[in-house]
Amino acid sequence: MVKKLEAESFGRKLRNLREKLGLSLEELAHQLSLKPGYLKKLEDDEVLPPVGEIITIARHLSVEPSTFMQSQAEKPTAEKRRHALAQRTRDYAYQLLTRGTEDDHLMAFLVTIDPESYHRRVAYQHSGEEFIYVLSGNLKITVDKKNSFLKTGQSIHFDSGKRHFLKNPGKDPARLLVVVYHP
Repeated sequence: MVKKLEAESFGRKLRNLREKLGLSLEELAHQLSLKPGYLKKLEDDEVLPPVGEIITIARHLSVEPSTFMQSQAEKPTAEKRRHALAQRTRDYAYQLLTRGTEDDHLMAFLVTIDPESYHRRVAYQHSGEEFIYVLSGNLKITVDKKNSFLKTGQSIHFDSGKRHFLKNPGKDPARLLVVVYHP
């Protein structure tokens, strides 16, 4: 059964779902292969995981990934704009462009990375494939220790099961179209 939660923070939604399933923080962390301290930071809204990790968490909890992400189809009320700002790590923001239901294998995101910054998690990975198209700016992407430098109009396609992370080495925001395929 797929459920959608109302206007709550990412962390509150995650904690509520975990408690509803009767799982301790340590049990869920183990099931997700995460450290309990990191999961606590997620639940306390101290950090927000990368998109692939959100998808993995949602699928594990049997909810739609959009439960944790604002959809493009939603009307941008002041409350939703504030919520969108919360869906941001220090230098990495994203917006879900597709509906993001549990049955979807393909999800698209508009990702913005601030100038001269990177996604602060060391690296992340998730099953499937990923396609990134640079709409504007510059991108350094590292996939399995191999660096690629992309500029506006360039793209990359890779196995997202390999550790990867993104960095914007430029002086302007990098805007990306990111398409994630999950088998």
